[in-house]
Amino acid sequence: MINNRQKLKEILIKLHCASAQELPKVKQEAEKYFAGVDAKELALAEQELIQEGTGRQEMKRLCDVHLEVMKKQMGASAEPIKLASWHPIQICLDEHEVIKGNLQKLKDTYEELKKRGSFSAAKVEIGTLKELAHFFVETEKHHKREEEALFPRLEAHGITEPPQIFREDHVEFLARKREFYNLITSDLSGRPFAEFVKAIGEIVEFLFKNLGDHIYKEDNILYPMALKTLEESEWKDVRKKFDAIGYCCFAPEDIKKYKREG
Repeated sequence: MINNRQKLKEILIKLHCASAQELPKVKQEAEKYFAGVDAKELALAEQELIQEGTGRQEMKRLCDVHLEVMKKQMGASAEPIKLASWHPIQICLDEHEVIKGNLQKLKDTYEELKKRGSFSAAKVEIGTLKELAHFFVETEKHHKREEEALFPRLEAHGITEPPQIFREDHVEFLARKREFYNLITSDLSGRPFAEFVKAIGEIVEFLFKNLGDHIYKEDNILYPMALKTLEESEWKDVRKKFDAIGYCCFAPEDIKKYKREG
């Protein structure tokens, strides 16, 4: 596996350093390799690159390049994860489906908002955006469960950099979600409608792309890596911590059943 990881690191470095002219050829090489890449090996390769001097912020910035390749190859070849409904990873996956649905609803609502010419004409869209703003603030419980129940387990197994990168993402997302909530619930009287639409649009575009990419990375790297890393006996303790932290408006239907049987 170490030899494979070294090759993976070399490909990641090539992707990061390739010029605009070289990039298509390097992507083709990376696509062939990513087709059979192991999620844990990818995470460990990135971790080693950070430990060898690649800044964490630089790694996050450059992840967009190999994320494009991953979506084309790795995600296409990966087996869908399907676990028992009580399993913490299955809960997170189910929540992701709801979050992705609401990200699409957010984008669709914004597209309708742009067609309106005034606040009075956009009452329906603004009402929907208020509901979505509340929803996205509530999703912080999802992130908190990852940070306090799942990430410490990974770190105990020596996987330290990926959780830290995801934590930093969570901080950025929370700031933008709160910005969205404060904007849509503020007093809009006297504010130019066009200015309001522009401000909403910047947040919507950020969340749709960046939160969507974050979910993809969790589904295809973080969660498969966790399943390969944690012992079976650890998952029930993770679930207990999930329950202690609590769920929100999109908790899976099995929660009450699990608590009755537990």
